[in-house]
Amino acid sequence: MSYSRGGRSDDRNRKETVKTPQQEWQEFLGELGKRKPQPPKIYSDLLKDSQLVEIDRMSITIFFPDEKISGLAKSQSQKIINLLPSNLNRGKIICGVLGTEPPQELPPASIPQKRITEMIVKSPLQELNFACFGQDKNGKDLSQPVLKRAADAEKKCAKLYERLTEKTRLLAGNPDYLLTIKFPWRMRVGGTRGFRELLLPALHTVYGIPYIPASSLKGIVRAWARKHHHELEADRLLGRLDQGLGTVQILDAFPTAPCLSVDVANPQWHWSKDAVNYKPEPHPLLTMERPELLIGLVLTSRGKNTEDIKIVKLWLKQALEGEGLGSRISAGYGKASLKPSLRYSCEHKFSLWTQGMYGVEPPSGENNYRGKAEFRPTSVRGILRYWFRAVALSLYTPDVCKSFEDELFGVLGKQGKIAINVDFNSTTVNEPYHYTGTICLESTEQECLDLVSSLLTLASHLGGVGRGSRRPLHKLNGRMRGTHWVVDEDCCLEYESLKWRQLLKTVTDCFLAKKQSANRYTVSPGQPGKRRQDVLDQNTQILLLQSTDQIIPEAVNWATQGNKNNVRGTALTFLYSSEQYKGQTKDRQGNVFGNPKVGGALETPSYVWIKSIFPRANDPYQVVTIFGADYEDRKVFTDALKSNGAIKVWPFPNL
Repeated sequence: MSYSRGGRSDDRNRKETVKTPQQEWQEFLGELGKRKPQPPKIYSDLLKDSQLVEIDRMSITIFFPDEKISGLAKSQSQKIINLLPSNLNRGKIICGVLGTEPPQELPPASIPQKRITEMIVKSPLQELNFACFGQDKNGKDLSQPVLKRAADAEKKCAKLYERLTEKTRLLAGNPDYLLTIKFPWRMRVGGTRGFRELLLPALHTVYGIPYIPASSLKGIVRAWARKHHHELEADRLLGRLDQGLGTVQILDAFPTAPCLSVDVANPQWHWSKDAVNYKPEPHPLLTMERPELLIGLVLTSRGKNTEDIKIVKLWLKQALEGEGLGSRISAGYGKASLKPSLRYSCEHKFSLWTQGMYGVEPPSGENNYRGKAEFRPTSVRGILRYWFRAVALSLYTPDVCKSFEDELFGVLGKQGKIAINVDFNSTTVNEPYHYTGTICLESTEQECLDLVSSLLTLASHLGGVGRGSRRPLHKLNGRMRGTHWVVDEDCCLEYESLKWRQLLKTVTDCFLAKKQSANRYTVSPGQPGKRRQDVLDQNTQILLLQSTDQIIPEAVNWATQGNKNNVRGTALTFLYSSEQYKGQTKDRQGNVFGNPKVGGALETPSYVWIKSIFPRANDPYQVVTIFGADYEDRKVFTDALKSNGAIKVWPFPNL
């Protein structure tokens, strides 16, 4: 404590900084080389690249760059303890290696087991505070395991959620003053800037668990009231800075049960100057998965009428269902229902059979790990954005295309003119995974709604959505591949070139109705290793090929028929019939097969899309879209399809 000359506390000019254990560790390392007398150099060499991971009353956990240094530090642990300052000194050092999980240490037998259990229960905020981010010695990102440990810690907080739920009930004092609201997918409410400037969820500073601050709830209620011309009434109910307290107080809202989950944002196509290049960049993040919130309301000292609470409760419910809560609402996060909030809207029923959509845990070949499949509304937005660019880059310059895309889909910090929300159901069947539901498209303008609606029809007729979207559903080497996506089943096009050309013209007309262009452009999709955005230009061909004996996916016995030609369809069977046509693949022995100039190299999107259409059970056909069909290897494939009866519907004359 500092004092003024008069003997009084003078805290006004004094600012205290609370340091994290990691900051204290870095200070210790910096001071180690300045000590008099100098400690042996071996200790400064051992510790110079170390990171503090965790500290409690009994031990301190330090990670080192590799196993060798970690082992040497462990052998010298007592001498290292003797060097530590009092704020870091513990009776034991636990040594680990960067990029790995912390070592599991057995508790001393002298400490009762119940006490140990209470000690090891940590909140997500504690896990993040004591975490080391960045990269390990092999350049592997450390953020995902850190976020997973935070989510795992939250799963142990069920009792805390129960107590906070009960506390909210007691504070509200009346069941009519409570609002329970469920979110069907994920929600992101930002709190603080974290590593890589990623917005971490709002974590309560006392309890350390995710929550929705009362200020956020109050903000969306006020925004809803302003939008629906109730601003003066909102000022009376909620108060204003220049007018004082309102009559109703909204309490901080907590989930009723653990719901923190690691999610991923994975943009795959990126603008680079005048081109859109393929480069997947997954970014893990924390979200609340399918949370249920209990929101309490109480009268303030100014509040006399319980009707005021009923009004605010109704507004809050309407705001959460219509406007949503948190960030990325236009991409499907934070909406409690499909109720449209923009002026123009339409709904489309869909069914999807898929090899599996995946977030942060995709399947891998290691130990036959299947990953964690989930329907992701963001995939619908992503596929519409892909087909938007495919059309727009054939009509406009790259600069115009990019500004048009930002206007429609939005950019960071600015909402676009459209929003895409999905209500979905899943079945217990996982081979293939099956989802049904409704896609709700919204827009501030009718022309924009017409454009995105036409894109949805086009996307569902040319391919699928999510993982495997470029191939019809089938089995290959014993594994499920591809998707079958049906939107507005009654609107599936017949095997008829005129109707297909009308669809393609409708899509183009919707773009030109919003933004005129007198020119047409051609854009190369690039080569393996330099893959660029696919464009529906004059070098792209769309072909229809009858597949008369093909079985519709819901009628397939996937255990016995999945790899049969009448499941794959005529076009896919033809693609697989020659090494010259099919994409590059690798067998389990590591042998590489296929032609990367036609089907695409390993981990590179194929240049060929194939979609199965079943307008009637006895009249199926397949649509084949070939980007860069003027390229010699793809031209051979295109000509071979035509010689087998395929008809061309794009490009059509006078384009």
